[in-house]
Amino acid sequence: PSPQLFSPFEVVRYDVVAGAPERDKAGRCIRARTGETGLLIAPVTPRTPFLGYAGSRELSEQKLLRGVFAEGDEFFNTGDLVEQDEEQFVWFRDRTGDTFRWKGENVATTEVAEALLAHESLQEATVY
Repeated sequence: PSPQLFSPFEVVRYDVVAGAPERDKAGRCIRARTGETGLLIAPVTPRTPFLGYAGSRELSEQKLLRGVFAEGDEFFNTGDLVEQDEEQFVWFRDRTGDTFRWKGENVATTEVAEALLAHESLQEATVY
């Protein structure tokens, strides 16, 4: 069954340089294509509420995206960069703060760690 049956979510394109979801000319978020890494977001509805963080209204507000696909909608920004494959499996790729640009390309710290771990002399690698 689709993971959407258990908890609705969307994966939208994310601009690493701007630190925000990419939006089209109308100001709406753009869904990531299958196999494309994007930002995991979840709708805020009466059935799936976001009650906020204790004692920090400002921090709670920063986690909310509005006007994502339609006027008046609201989504929770998980801060996770994920990829959904053709079989609808969702793969964690990185956290939004753990990605950087190198020679015009987005590079995830997890990708660098995986490349390092390909060397036979390493057992563990942490990149930040």
